[in-house]
Amino acid sequence: MSSPDLLADLQLETLPYPLAVAARDELIGLLRTEWTATDYDWLEAMRGDFSGQLAIHSVVARRQGVPLATATVHFARRQPEVAVIGNVLTLRQHRDQGLAGRVIEVALQLARNAGCKVCLLGTARNPHNVYMHHGFAWENGTVMRRHFEAADFERQCFAPGQPAGIRTAHWGDLPGVALLAAQPVATICLDYPRGLFSGRHLAAERCLSNFPVLWYDTSARGGLLAVLAGPENSRVFGFGNVTLPANGTHPKSATIDFAAHDHYVSHLPALLTHLLDACRGREIQQVGAMVAAGDEAKLACLHVAGFTVTARLPAALKLNGGPMDVIQLGRAL
Repeated sequence: MSSPDLLADLQLETLPYPLAVAARDELIGLLRTEWTATDYDWLEAMRGDFSGQLAIHSVVARRQGVPLATATVHFARRQPEVAVIGNVLTLRQHRDQGLAGRVIEVALQLARNAGCKVCLLGTARNPHNVYMHHGFAWENGTVMRRHFEAADFERQCFAPGQPAGIRTAHWGDLPGVALLAAQPVATICLDYPRGLFSGRHLAAERCLSNFPVLWYDTSARGGLLAVLAGPENSRVFGFGNVTLPANGTHPKSATIDFAAHDHYVSHLPALLTHLLDACRGREIQQVGAMVAAGDEAKLACLHVAGFTVTARLPAALKLNGGPMDVIQLGRAL
């Protein structure tokens, strides 16, 4: 428990991105006491590279001008409904003083004021972590969830029959992708190249980092990251990507993957067509895919699009229900 005396002289400041150089350097200095890097490039975020679509605020707690603790909240600039908290840190010598709780509460209030209905975060599976004292409960694996309104928001968010279109992803999709990835959907493997699995089949290991790992490995490398999203809100119902080989090897080949919420699997053929068109636009000649043997909807979609099986990897996946084969497919364009 924190002593009132320890919090009496505490100053709390909210820093909306982009940051001034002095604030940026101070915050990076605080983060570097624990990490050399986190889920996304600090400099890119702090200088505003993502700010057109993604609102980011870092809350900093200071005593006598010295930064001691911080937490960062992210939500879409347009019609935000989902917030994601990350980069929560307290200097080691100042822990157990209630500082983390103070910055977390300010971050939560920012999300609530913006209109968010739910907040997610990822953390180590510790039964006594600080987040449980601030309304968070375990969702799946390392993912925790805090509702601001009725607990059925996610049922409303992914309700069938909503308008949905396919477009190129942007950083404002980070919260929507995090919420989609936290759902216990039937699709086993949401993204094979990055090892993203449905929480129904394997305990979640990512939260905020779902979008960055997809972005940096696809779009930032000349490939494509697309989302199936609501045209008038920030909801994400599915995503797909084109991944190019690393280091320029086999420049005429690419790997694709795609997934959607259970209520939106009817959009998978259109999502696949979008990815194949992107491959043609990049003059890709050979396209491959790796699919869990139990992902029947995805396999059927690929077969209809002209993909054929090139290999079967026995028991390549270790899932909650036991081992499962992975099927390798390919086709020429």
